[in-house]
Amino acid sequence: MSDDFRCEVRTEAARVVVSPAGELDLHTAGEFRQIVDDVVPAAREVALDLGGLGFVDSSGLSAFVCAHKLARRHGTRLVLVNVPPFLSRMLTVTGLGEVLTVASAGDDSDDRLGAPN
Repeated sequence: MSDDFRCEVRTEAARVVVSPAGELDLHTAGEFRQIVDDVVPAAREVALDLGGLGFVDSSGLSAFVCAHKLARRHGTRLVLVNVPPFLSRMLTVTGLGEVLTVASAGDDSDDRLGAPN
């Protein structure tokens, strides 16, 4: 595990919250993907709380796409919450903001949380 990355998993109400922090990049994306791969199949809803991320590269974006695809295969709802401004811009520029379910800023109860991806 990188010193620049950590990830917490907790259950809140009816969903699992995965909270990566630090840098999500080529060196840490594999660890993040493994955590998500372990959580998604058994969960009905997973929130990726991204507020602790300070850097994300293309490997991190790819990890989000893989999480989205895995969630769809398992019928799990996946939503990105607390997306930092730099990452919001990246999602917009890459078009991933239209593919991934992203909760509105400050809206943890967004209606999209209950909508299938």
